[in-house]
Amino acid sequence: MDFAFVGGLLERNGESREDASWLRARFDDDLAHVIVLRGSRDVLIARPEPRLLRIPLPLLRDRFDAGRFTYLGEQDANTLFALSLRDDEHDEFLAIHQAVATELRAAAMNLPPHEAGLAAFASSLKYWQSRSRHCGVCGAHTLLSAGGHRALCSNASCGAAFFPRTDPCVIMLVHDGDRALLGRQPSWPEGRYSTLAGFVEPGETLEDAVRRETFEEAGIRVGDCTYIGSQPWPFPASLMLGFEAKALSDDIRIGAEMADVRWFTREELRNGSVKLSPRFSISRYLIDRWLEGAA
Repeated sequence: MDFAFVGGLLERNGESREDASWLRARFDDDLAHVIVLRGSRDVLIARPEPRLLRIPLPLLRDRFDAGRFTYLGEQDANTLFALSLRDDEHDEFLAIHQAVATELRAAAMNLPPHEAGLAAFASSLKYWQSRSRHCGVCGAHTLLSAGGHRALCSNASCGAAFFPRTDPCVIMLVHDGDRALLGRQPSWPEGRYSTLAGFVEPGETLEDAVRRETFEEAGIRVGDCTYIGSQPWPFPASLMLGFEAKALSDDIRIGAEMADVRWFTREELRNGSVKLSPRFSISRYLIDRWLEGAA
């Protein structure tokens, strides 16, 4: 499927990273490289050809504590870590390495798919780490382990463990055969429309979430739902689960979270008058798939 964040091609070594000595050997590997972020949302891009900035780990070991590095995995027989720079650190990096800090959404438009996927993984982990500094049970500080993939409560009497979370979100191309249902949020540029979407609630199936969210946002009842594909969406930490769904009604009632919801024919979407989702998104994939008559 032709959209961003799905081509990481990474061996994550989930079991091996539990072993501290195994991780230390990866960290001591002189052939290991580091992907660098500014905070958790910007990724450093090398120039002139857009690609992720990868710095040999030996160049960074003496400057940064080992706990600052997050183990990502192995790619093409190379060990990869991620490092998040603080505000007082990134300007020097940009100058020395002739790089530019780019927001992940913008970077995805220019990076090869496998690099965009890698950047999304690193960004999502760093985002989770930045919001997992205290135990959600007792409030004590947490300590990262397993290469940055687990946060352990520092209070021995508590001992709670926390892991990176991903929020499931359904995104659906609802249609009646001849028309597709698209909406726009108040914060979007005028004239831009996209597929409807929403988070899955506890105790809810994906299909039920499609039907509920469509009714809440547009007042449209939905019948059959067909799963199409998924896309990691690190804004900040979602997994977009793409569906096509058949509408059972056509009278729109615009929900409180939406600025507008409309039915569009294929001709209206093909003539360029409607601003659609960016091509790196699963939303655009679902729209294009419907336009090609695959629905």
